[in-house]
Amino acid sequence: MTWEDRVSVLPSSARRSAVRPSRLATAVATIGIAVALGTTGCGAGQVSQTANQLPAVNGANVNIDALQLRDVQILYPEKDAPTVFGNGGPFEVAFVIANSDQVDSYRLKSIKPEKGTIEFTEGADAEARVIAPGQALRGGTPVGAAPAEQKITAELTDAGKTVAAGLTTKLTFAFEKKENGKWVDAGEVTVVTPVDAGAKLARQDVPRNAEPTFYNQ
Repeated sequence: MTWEDRVSVLPSSARRSAVRPSRLATAVATIGIAVALGTTGCGAGQVSQTANQLPAVNGANVNIDALQLRDVQILYPEKDAPTVFGNGGPFEVAFVIANSDQVDSYRLKSIKPEKGTIEFTEGADAEARVIAPGQALRGGTPVGAAPAEQKITAELTDAGKTVAAGLTTKLTFAFEKKENGKWVDAGEVTVVTPVDAGAKLARQDVPRNAEPTFYNQ
């Protein structure tokens, strides 16, 4: 007598008991495969998303004609930051301006803040702010700035409450372009500029809720 014949002569409850383990095993195997596939798919998706993510950049990026402004930001004061913020400056403005034009030179004419003034304490001479074809000009020390780049220093004062740590303020960059041996207006661009928030908060090694409470007893 075959196994099927033996099952057929059993009572209905016994037949259900005999068949149930087989169905249960199949269901468990199916769920296991689904979980494995789901986990693999999720992991693959995460790798793909990570591969396409761009690195974080501190400053703002803006283009105007052949000029690319990169990592524009207001640096956190190195000394006595609370007083500096309270006085509305002085703050150092950091940026990199690259000229992708292979023929014409540009010149940084001025930087105008929402309130106060920005002066070039290093690079006060207009010729020091010329950006030759294929070259770059940088102010301050933004992340990724190459040491060989031409450098100037731009200082913001009397900014009032328009500059606050971790927030943004508007700076307008004005440029000139050299055409036929003369400097002509090349337009301006307003950059929503982030203000460096400073160093991260100090780590606190003292455990919280050290005293017994209803939740940690």
